[in-house]
Amino acid sequence: MNTAARSFLLMVTTTALPIASLAATASPSMCGKSDHVVFSCPLAESAKTVSMCAAGDDANGGRRFYYAYGRPEKPELTYPAAGSEGDFTRTHLTFAGNTGGYAYAFTNAGFKYVVYSVSGANNLQDGGLVVLKDGQAKPVKQSTCQAGKVTDTDEDTLIDATLKWKSDPVIEKNGIPSR
Repeated sequence: MNTAARSFLLMVTTTALPIASLAATASPSMCGKSDHVVFSCPLAESAKTVSMCAAGDDANGGRRFYYAYGRPEKPELTYPAAGSEGDFTRTHLTFAGNTGGYAYAFTNAGFKYVVYSVSGANNLQDGGLVVLKDGQAKPVKQSTCQAGKVTDTDEDTLIDATLKWKSDPVIEKNGIPSR
């Protein structure tokens, strides 16, 4: 093997190792193994994870979005139920200082669930889950994501699909509910 080929092989081998180790440290997700992660994060001060997922694809009979919460080995809530279509909203969030994000929301059994992600200057990345009882402004539960563990999709087809959802007028007017 000539010197150029050895150098190339050495470069490929040493560059592939860090990439493989990054994949092994990916944040957990509640999405099925063959499903796509739209948003996911392990929650701070908890062993639970919150995820927005997409199953299927547009080319093969449609895509189904769903929310999942709990431990990866034991989901506590999946919305909507299998075989049902969920009624999700996606609201664009803007803040001062070149900061923005989005919030996915849905209502189930008298509670509104809001999953959000915010990013901006100086490597800001934040996200979390807010749960409100119908008609109330103060959350009954508010959890933030573990620092540095937010996973957002960069797949254009998934982003485009969620951009077609209606915006939540309350979140659009007031932002993410807080205590």
